[in-house]
Formats: sequence, structure tokens, C-alpha cells
Amino acid sequence: MLRFLVLTSLAALALADRVPEPRYIEDSLERVVGGDVAQPNSWPWQISLQYKSGSSYRTHVEEPLLPKTGSRTWRVVIGEHDLNSNSGREQVMTVKTVHIHQLWDASNVANGFDIALMHLTSEATLNAYAQLGSLPPNGQILPHKNLCYITGWGLTSTGGSISSQLKQAYLPMVDHKTCTSPSWWGSTVSDTMVCGGGGAESGCNGDSGGPLNCLVDGKYSVHGIASFVSGYGCNTPRKPTVFTRVSAYIDWMNMCKRFQETADMLKFLLLTSLAALVLAERRPEPRYLEDDSVEERVVGGEVARPNSWPWQISLQFKSGSSYRHTCGGTLIKRGWVMTAAHCVDSSRDWRVVLGDHNINSHEGSEQYMSVSRVHIHPNWNSNNVAAGWDIALLRLSTEASLNNNVQLGALPPSGQVLPNKNPCYISGWGRTASEWDTMTQICFSAGGQLSAQLKQAYLPSVDHRTCSGYGWWGSSVKDSMVCAGGGRESGCQGDSGGPLNCSVNGNWVVHGVTSFVSSSGCNATKKPTVFTRVSAYIGWMNG
Repeated sequence: MLRFLVLTSLAALALADRVPEPRYIEDSLERVVGGDVAQPNSWPWQISLQYKSGSSYRTHVEEPLLPKTGSRTWRVVIGEHDLNSNSGREQVMTVKTVHIHQLWDASNVANGFDIALMHLTSEATLNAYAQLGSLPPNGQILPHKNLCYITGWGLTSTGGSISSQLKQAYLPMVDHKTCTSPSWWGSTVSDTMVCGGGGAESGCNGDSGGPLNCLVDGKYSVHGIASFVSGYGCNTPRKPTVFTRVSAYIDWMNMCKRFQETADMLKFLLLTSLAALVLAERRPEPRYLEDDSVEERVVGGEVARPNSWPWQISLQFKSGSSYRHTCGGTLIKRGWVMTAAHCVDSSRDWRVVLGDHNINSHEGSEQYMSVSRVHIHPNWNSNNVAAGWDIALLRLSTEASLNNNVQLGALPPSGQVLPNKNPCYISGWGRTASEWDTMTQICFSAGGQLSAQLKQAYLPSVDHRTCSGYGWWGSSVKDSMVCAGGGRESGCQGDSGGPLNCSVNGNWVVHGVTSFVSSSGCNATKKPTVFTRVSAYIGWMNG
């Protein structure tokens, strides 16, 4: 857990020439503007992020960060005060992996999601000079003018000389209503951001990723991650520094850290979820198939005939004013959908789209249903993912209208187990290929071209004895799971929760809920896609 650090400023953006648009505040040599030099190590959670340039490390970025993230060598300096001298208090840590939020889009900066985690190669030693930053409770919003300080290494004024010593500037909180008013930032600032300052002191270039330290109940908590300032200047009136609101991403950070720790400890399992995805670097262990990036899906296969799998649904969550596809699922009753437990949580605004084929266009066959309740299996535990129970039911707010494009998926009898090589198809929206070389690639997606049309891939079932055998999945696969494929075609990111449609006595029956694939590749040999076995949960669904 101590090896994780919060990072933002995923890209450095050029300024608009005439309009006061946001500029990301990591670029060139500008830093904290105004303020004063902090007492050494008075903000012991503040770190200096540095990248290798030749034989030395640089503490600022002079070119866009995001395209270089995967290729650069990063290090973090903890317990730092003066960048130009060594006090003996510093701890220097190299960065193992970078986890960029899956929804970050440098071409749409107002969309937010300017947050990342860095996994360190070794754990920090906590002492008087190195402490963990306290994070706020999930969703906490601070009141207007709450006392806060921004910290960072920087300039004494816009265009002035650089200070090598850590600086601090008082930036009182600006509430969302004020900050989004027309004469302030307007609609540029979303509800996942927080504003501070707006007067003579501010954050500026070079402070990106640094903390906004706010006093709450007598203690300082990190409520913001420095993100952008106005194109008119670092301390423009009514253009306060804008921060990523930390309390909006607590769930994402906790999942990312928890799943990495699970992988490090058990050495066999990686999990992706609505807010995070983490992979072991070398071992071909399972990884969960769903993530917010909505980028990797069915690998191999072909485009399905429109509405040929009429029980297939698109599970989507609200992001700003629109919805994003994140998982598949099966309509099992007119008011109920079956999906994977790791696809859902109760905190999001969900909707289900029935009768869809092309998720990028409206074809007239769709039915849009909001989700009124989420029922996750009570035994599901993301800290013990190998136990199974990866299944959930969604109660729709209204019942579906059944027609040629929307039908109920047939479920198997309780306990039914398919023989080896039973004909089955996985369906979902997805890519034609994949590459999963590093955790960094996974975090902001990689591989293949995204297909907006529903795809299908032939995945014959693999019996439990084979799938759990040596050289295959071994003990990672339980008898409450079912395997299919293991060759050139498979399920991959984005198909989680979707159906495994199997031909039984001339009828298509949903025998699986897509769950995980191997971390060594979406179509790794002898690592078939693993599904929750539906017939093991008939009693629970009917109960």
C-alpha cells in the first residue's frame, strides 16, 4: 500500500491564444506563484516526481507527458525540501508501473479524470520527513472558503525566478456553484473537480500532480490534485486553480491498490473493475475483463448478425451528461438482467440498453432502461477473487417489451454441466486484436481496433477436468466456473458480464457469465476464457 502515490497532469497542453481556456500546469519551469517557502518537511507527503534525461533526472517536464509515459524512466523523491541539495532525509524510489485513469482524454480536458497512481518498486519508510497523505471520505465536498494550501517547487511570480525550495500558498476553497458561474470557469469545471484561490496566489506550471492540503476538523487532508490554471495567467482573478477532486476517486484508488496487493501477495490473480485494472507483469494469471476504458472486447471472431443474440444487453454508466458502455449482460426476465459482480457497484448511475447492435448509433430497435437496484451475490469478495461468486442481478425500473430484437435468454437447469467441446459462442462489443505487455498499457487501454458492432466468437466449452489441469488454469478455476476456448479467439476487456451462449438440444442457452482471461493474453493457448457457471446459481437467482 505504501508503494502507491497519486499523480496527475497526464498531459501538458498548449495555451489558447485568445480565450482563457485551461492549461495543464505541468510544463516549462513555472511553479507555485505567490506564497512563501515552506518549513522543511512540513508537508511530509509531498513528493517530487522526476524523469530520467540522459544520466540525470529532471524535476520538470518540457514536453507533453502522456505520449511519453510508457517509455520514460520515472522516479519519486520522498522527504525532499531543496531540489538542489541533499539533506540526507530523502528517499529515492523508482516507479514500477503507472496506472492512468481509463477515462482520461487529453483532447477533452474538461471531461476530468486527471488522476493516476504510480506503483513504486519498494515501500517508503515512514518517519518525521515521510508520511502518508490523509485522503478524504468518498464524496466529501468542502465548504466555500475552507482553509487550504497548495504546495510545490516553483516561481516567485509568473515569469520570475525559480525556487528550489518547497513553497506553499494559501488557496481558500471556492465552492462549485461559484467556480462554475459564467464569469468564473463556467462549464469547464465539472463536479469531479475542486477550485482553490482565484486571487494573487495560485498553482502554476510545475505543480501539476501536487496536493491541495485542506484543514478539516483540525487535520490536513489532501482534497485536490493540481490540474490546470487559466490561459491568461497563473493568478488571474476569478480563475482559481482547478484540482482533481480526490474524494470523487476514492473507490478507484482503493480498488487499484487492493487488486495490486492481491496480485503481489497471491502471485496468481489480477482483477480489473469499473474503476481499476491491474496485471501481473510476467505470469499468465487471470485478469477480470471489464474496465472503464471500454476499449478491449471480443478478440477474434466476427460481427454478429444484428439482434441475432436478442438477450444480449449493453450495460452503461453515466459519465457527465452521457453514458459509457462498460460491460455486457443477459436479459433473463422482463425486469431483470444478469451480469458479473465485478462489473457493478451501487454508487453509479446505471442504464441497460436492450436490442442494441451498433453502440455508436441509434437504430430504432433499442430500449433504454434505468437500473433501480443492484444485487451482487453476497459471497462475492474482490479480495478473494479466486473463490468465484462473480455474478450480479440488476432490477430494471421498467419491464422490457419483448419482440424480434429483444428476447429473454434461456437459462440451464440447476447444476447442469456441459461436456467437453460443446459448441458455444461468446458475444460482445470489441476489438479484433489485443496486446497486454505491461500494466501501464492496460491502464489506458491498448491493442486492436474497437468495433462498435456486436461481435461473436466461437468458443467450444472446455470440461472442468481439463481446464483445472496442470498447464491449464489449475486450482484457479473452481467447479462453479466454466471454461471455453483457449485458442485464437476469446473474450477480452469490455465483455465482462456478457453471455456464453451454448447450443443444447438445438436451442441456445446461456451457460456462462464472462469473467476473466489470462494476463498473458486474451487468447493465450491453454488459458481459455473463464465464465461464472450459470447453472451453479439458479437457486440464488430464483430465491
